[in-house]
Amino acid sequence: MNLSMKYSIGLYGALCLLAGLSGCEELDHSISEDPYGGGKVQFELRLLSEDPVPAKGYPGDTVVFKADGLLDYCVTEKGEYAFKFYLGEQETKILAATDTTLTVRVPDECVSSNTYLVMENQVFYGPYFPIEGNISVDKSWKLSSDVVDGIVYGAISQYGKPQNNYLVGGFSHLAQYEHWCIGHVNSKGEVTRWSSSDFGTDYGVKTSVFEEDVPPYINSISAFEDGRMLVSGMFSAFEVYNPKNGGLYDLADRVYVNNIMVLRSNAHPDTTQQYIFEDAGTESNGTPIRYSFSKLNGGSLQPIVRSFVTSAQKIVAVGNLTQYVCNEYASSYVDSKQRISSVASAFRMDDCGVLDSTYRLVDRTGRYSGAGGGNITDACMDKDDGVVLVGSFTSFDGVPAPGMVRLDADGNVDHAFLENLGTGPDGNVTMVRYNKALNKMMVVGGFEHVNGQPRQQMAMLNPDGTLDGTFVPREIGGGAVNFAQLIDKEKVIVSGTFSTYGGVPRLGFLILEMDGTAQQKFNVPGTFNGQLYHVAETETTLGSYGLLLMGSFDRFNGQKANNVLMLEVNLEH
Repeated sequence: MNLSMKYSIGLYGALCLLAGLSGCEELDHSISEDPYGGGKVQFELRLLSEDPVPAKGYPGDTVVFKADGLLDYCVTEKGEYAFKFYLGEQETKILAATDTTLTVRVPDECVSSNTYLVMENQVFYGPYFPIEGNISVDKSWKLSSDVVDGIVYGAISQYGKPQNNYLVGGFSHLAQYEHWCIGHVNSKGEVTRWSSSDFGTDYGVKTSVFEEDVPPYINSISAFEDGRMLVSGMFSAFEVYNPKNGGLYDLADRVYVNNIMVLRSNAHPDTTQQYIFEDAGTESNGTPIRYSFSKLNGGSLQPIVRSFVTSAQKIVAVGNLTQYVCNEYASSYVDSKQRISSVASAFRMDDCGVLDSTYRLVDRTGRYSGAGGGNITDACMDKDDGVVLVGSFTSFDGVPAPGMVRLDADGNVDHAFLENLGTGPDGNVTMVRYNKALNKMMVVGGFEHVNGQPRQQMAMLNPDGTLDGTFVPREIGGGAVNFAQLIDKEKVIVSGTFSTYGGVPRLGFLILEMDGTAQQKFNVPGTFNGQLYHVAETETTLGSYGLLLMGSFDRFNGQKANNVLMLEVNLEH
């Protein structure tokens, strides 16, 4: 057989690594245009690209692959084979071989992946083999296959069941529609246009004309009791669709803000009365141009890491913040001025932007100084209106804090939380996610221990700062964890760059039990490439239980993905 295939460095190198992790002989990493250069023997065997029988299966299944030229390299009556068969990273037991077929047993712990033969450091590729289980992509949810051209940071559900969602992130398009950083998606995954009563704009947040080279983003969204929404991130303006001029916008259609604003339930800006300035100019009909202003006249000059709506319907903004700002409008739009107050990592205001002078304002006493020795990377609010901040900081308000701190409802450091946390994580914390129903939080970062207990890169904490001793992660191999979220169904959704979990192939995506175990039936997907930022429990297009995955990823189960997709998860058996 004359093999003329040229191996790509990326794929061949990856397979060499995978084979090495499985304990087979080390493959030759030298790559050349001619894989048989240097006197190597050209073996006359191969796996055919045709689907095996069956074309997909469960662990333990017997599968017959189409092959060619196998008999010269095995003693079938003794069950001896000069080659090895791999399903992904797993060496797979060979049951029988003929010259044209290879019969194997699917490993008990495995993921959907490519198949290949290995013989004396040479690799012969076969077809992709899907492993079946209790998880699958809802291909009828339309946005799973449409283009979302940027990060999706989160979502909030509106309008009951079936659930509709407002997505927020760093994108500029959802499907073929221009939506800057916020868009509405119905229960079928269809993107809503401005003409719908569910969604009031086709544009969204922007940066000012002085910052046009800086891409805006919304990284936080939450809801008031009356259905209005709070969004924050990095943006200085919100532009709305104006059907009166064919969809083109001018200054009258732009609402200026400072990285945070309140939207109505249809995502239209919640604005106060329209001002008419002396120099405003006129409409085409001669009437003065009216400018709308955000009802929330308050924000920050720094990007906001997270914002929350408290039980009293107040707003708390957190991040690496030093300045609260609001606008004082004069007789000219251009001449409006900003009033600035010094804050320490967080501030609180009402829904009109009136600053709460009792919450973390910097004064001469030095009571509040915020994060020291590093930055805040993430935050969550618990059911008692306490805020947990995480990051690389080593102190907070002058008190030692190991990359984590809790502020009580009044904005003061919760010393009992720090005492329970003890030595805390022994590395930076990059992310925290809180589950209100279960009253627990997941933290992720570059740590190996939490308060002296082994916790590789992720841990579950109780709201008082104590470590949840039930959740014990298994060994993570081949990469890192970059996301972990506890969902109401008592499962932990994990993403990262890892290739194994507890020594078993798991390619960047996990669904874990509350004790950290990974049941095979929930962990069948192949390669996940990227990072999750939020998982929402919802319904699929069939009305079954689903998980809406959002983040920055381009592969799920080895297939192309675009930062958001719907999973169907069967939890019944």
